[in-house]
Amino acid sequence: MPPPSALPWRSGTQCMRQSLRPSARLLSTTRTLRSSKNPLRNTASAPGREQAMAKYRRSMARSAAGMVACAAAMYGIIATDVFGAGESGEQSGAMKLDGPDGFGGDASVIRIQGRDGAEQVETGTSTIPFFPSVIRLPARLGGLEAGDEVDEQGEDEYQLLGVGVRTVSFLKIQVYVVGLYVATGDISELQRRLVRTAVCPPDGEGVVGTVGALSATSLVSMERSRLRELLLDAERGDAVWDAVLRADGLRTAFRVVPTRNTDFLHLRDGWVRGVTGRAQRANAKVLEAGGTAQGEFQDDSFGAAMNDFKGLFGGGQRKNVPKGQTLVLMRNARGELDALFHPDPAQPIRFLGRVSDERISRLVWLNYLAGKNVSSESARQSVVDGVMAIVERPVGTVVQKVV
Repeated sequence: MPPPSALPWRSGTQCMRQSLRPSARLLSTTRTLRSSKNPLRNTASAPGREQAMAKYRRSMARSAAGMVACAAAMYGIIATDVFGAGESGEQSGAMKLDGPDGFGGDASVIRIQGRDGAEQVETGTSTIPFFPSVIRLPARLGGLEAGDEVDEQGEDEYQLLGVGVRTVSFLKIQVYVVGLYVATGDISELQRRLVRTAVCPPDGEGVVGTVGALSATSLVSMERSRLRELLLDAERGDAVWDAVLRADGLRTAFRVVPTRNTDFLHLRDGWVRGVTGRAQRANAKVLEAGGTAQGEFQDDSFGAAMNDFKGLFGGGQRKNVPKGQTLVLMRNARGELDALFHPDPAQPIRFLGRVSDERISRLVWLNYLAGKNVSSESARQSVVDGVMAIVERPVGTVVQKVV
């Protein structure tokens, strides 16, 4: 029998062996790892589901009724004109777009007005300080004789494109104020001609050089600057303006108001000198080119047309033109030149006569628009400014010009 002191040691050794022995892994459990119930599965009863569906149907019905009521209320407000929106303008079935008052219904109409829509435009001289931005001129003058009164019925609207002062001598003595007007219905045609001339100028060097330029309807800033230089060029400007004016279908007019007392012969002599000088230079160019063809202004018919032009302001018309009276030179759609005289607003307009040859009116117009020396440099600059405002907008759109 072992001694008693050895028994505790033996029992401690057994406990240590039991503690170092690996415990058995539980390979099963009595607790359920996953619930057998699906939380997405509706456990409601059939009557509960019917009640929920009925609630949804009632909500949809109330929403539809609300939308119908709002639509009916909006229609009622518009139809009854509760706020009086239709009383400020004339009612019509056509669509009306926003724009300044006075715009025509034709899409090709362009409004050119003075500063801030003013009806009067400053001329730059205190003698005749203002020019009207819009005038009305006779639509037909056929059948009239020199000195006849012009019937004011059947007039067309013309809008101011540019205005300036005619001066003479190195002292810059003011003679008259002149303004170029264009028929309102022909402004879109003027747009097309200007853009077309910028794309394909007579000298062959185009302002617009990008692909698709032939279909351009307006010019951007850089292209307008180059077109301005072209129109003001002393050499190339003649051909450019000639191409714009030569074709039929563009009605324009020059309105002339003397700043001092003058007479018809003095005015006529200035125009005749300009026309003769241009015709002679054109004929000289033909001779220098060595061509055998006759120049445009060398035939007898041109000489006869010049005599007709001189006769407009001679003969029975030998009288003074006091300061402030109005003389109008019209160029109709066929290029014929008609002269009108309006001595006083209270008196009727007088018909001075007509020159049927298109070349006469074209050369008179070129005296103001093209070349190194023009009849009024301020008028030419103002007209070119008006041209720039036109070509920056697409053809046939509305534009407001600040003169």
